[in-house]
Amino acid sequence: MEHRIKPNAKGYAEPVKGRPGVYRLYFSLGKDPRTGKYLRSPRRTYHCKSKNPKNWPKECENALSAYRAELEGAREHENGARSVAEYAEDFHAMRASAFKSPLAYTREGDYIRHIRELFGDIRLSNLRPDDIRHAYADAKKNGMSDGELHGTHVKLRQILQDAVDNEIIGRNPCAPVKLPKPTYRERKPLSAEDASRFLVCLLDEPLSAKTAGAMLLLQCGLRRGEMLGLSWRDYDPVGRILRIDKQYTNDKTLRPPKSKMSRRTIALNDTLARYLDRWKTAQCEQLARYGLDQGEDTPIVNGIKVVASEDGKRAATVNIDGHNFDRWFRDFCVDNGFGTYENVTKTFIRDGKEHIRGTGYKGLVPHALRHTQATLLIGEGADVKTVQARLGHASPNTTLAVYSHAIEANDRKAADAFGKLISC
Repeated sequence: MEHRIKPNAKGYAEPVKGRPGVYRLYFSLGKDPRTGKYLRSPRRTYHCKSKNPKNWPKECENALSAYRAELEGAREHENGARSVAEYAEDFHAMRASAFKSPLAYTREGDYIRHIRELFGDIRLSNLRPDDIRHAYADAKKNGMSDGELHGTHVKLRQILQDAVDNEIIGRNPCAPVKLPKPTYRERKPLSAEDASRFLVCLLDEPLSAKTAGAMLLLQCGLRRGEMLGLSWRDYDPVGRILRIDKQYTNDKTLRPPKSKMSRRTIALNDTLARYLDRWKTAQCEQLARYGLDQGEDTPIVNGIKVVASEDGKRAATVNIDGHNFDRWFRDFCVDNGFGTYENVTKTFIRDGKEHIRGTGYKGLVPHALRHTQATLLIGEGADVKTVQARLGHASPNTTLAVYSHAIEANDRKAADAFGKLISC
């Protein structure tokens, strides 16, 4: 669409609240013949040069005349005629190499799909804040969650700001649209008693890569991908420390961790160090049965892959897939009272213990062990900076925000403790 205006088009100079001598200038452009909606030129901020308020109306009149002449002879950038969906898809395609994680790129693609569904063929130059509000209201009626809607809004605002920066549109129509941040489900960490029972159940299991993985999640508060990415090179049995500098993602690729702070070294307690030492010996024996050697690059949470080759079958050690680990974790939790299956498909007895398999799992998830570590540490008085470093949060503000419930509980303990100290 062009920003040409009729000679009799009305110009407006609206004062900016709280900023004397500052005005927003724009012109009415009449109705859009396609949509029937009233259009206006991009708003332009004008700062009066005179300090005398009596001179401001004349200055605004002159500024409007200059803006009118510009609009009468100027055409909007040809890309302004492109649809919101087209620009969003191009924006997404050009950023393919900017994402370290394919999963993050795929997640952005989901938001682009929502933008395409919500705004379809609306031109960039025609999109108005009210269009956005109505589209969001319709999306909520059609079942879009608050989280999806908020993420879509953040992405749309970023895309439209890119269009502003490229001088394709004059202002970002997302700017006046405010969405409250969604309220997420409260994280449910294990209590100290349940965490202790979880540890006992793990120690009762036969040594395996997956039990070692669950032990690392419980004792170190690692992200699942960080745990799956560990190799024996990362474990120092003498210093009892673990180095985190990579993660194994769902696309089965080793990548750098989530943020700079995620590259870290954390201390291990005696229980975990002894467990890892035992597992390393047991793993070495298992690999030997397949004719494989254990080395520094061998994954701690490993799997065995047998492939056909010209000279027969050949085995290799590989990182366990995250989905396989999750499946084992669900079964373990159901067998030990930390979860349930809504639809039981099979039961059997092994080593005198009943095991249940099924679908529709409800219960503890691997990431909850990370929250358990943080919540229990804060509850025992660990400072936020230590917890931040241990978990690999990019900022202590993240730790403060996520674990505010535990910090508030500590504040109550501190108040009661101080009251006892100075009581008469």
